[in-house]
Amino acid sequence: MNTARLFDDAIFGNIDSFNREVSDGALISLEHKTPSRNCILHVAAKFGQRQIMERVLDSLYPHSPLHETNCKGNTALHIAASLGYLDVSGLLITRAIDQEAEVKRFPNAILKADDFGRTPLHYAAYFDSLEVVNLFLENNNTSLAYKLDKQGMSALHISAKKGHCDVMSAILQNFPFTCELLDNKGRTALHLRWRVEVQMR
Repeated sequence: MNTARLFDDAIFGNIDSFNREVSDGALISLEHKTPSRNCILHVAAKFGQRQIMERVLDSLYPHSPLHETNCKGNTALHIAASLGYLDVSGLLITRAIDQEAEVKRFPNAILKADDFGRTPLHYAAYFDSLEVVNLFLENNNTSLAYKLDKQGMSALHISAKKGHCDVMSAILQNFPFTCELLDNKGRTALHLRWRVEVQMR
């Protein structure tokens, strides 16, 4: 049984080797972590390894590791969304929605904020991952779009500050009243977008 081999397989996406290790008795566990407190699901998310993630999720069913955080407070969904992995983000969101019992135990798995108060939607907006943003907006309730980080910024604020107009449009089309949210300095997303425009001139 080699836990290190499982993590290597998760990095490189070696699903056949991963399955062999598990068949030979390697235990898929959330207890095994890297020095940054990343579990196997975090590692697979970081490298966009959907097949590995499916195997991990299947082996842990009905329990879901969606609530597991690393030393920065990030879940696997934070990582996948920040890197723009649409298929991996979609898998995690779908599993959260499909596993009703787990969602009842951890109702805020998709809303979970990291140490900066940012949700996976904040990161998708920051990195201009329009498809991932749309996935969150389609599969979640209103509260995700209105969630503020520790600076009082919503995903709309962040996309405005970064100049990501397509992301801004997607958020506003789905949740138009997010334009009224104020950050900790009393600014709306429009204020931040205007500052970007002025700086570009």
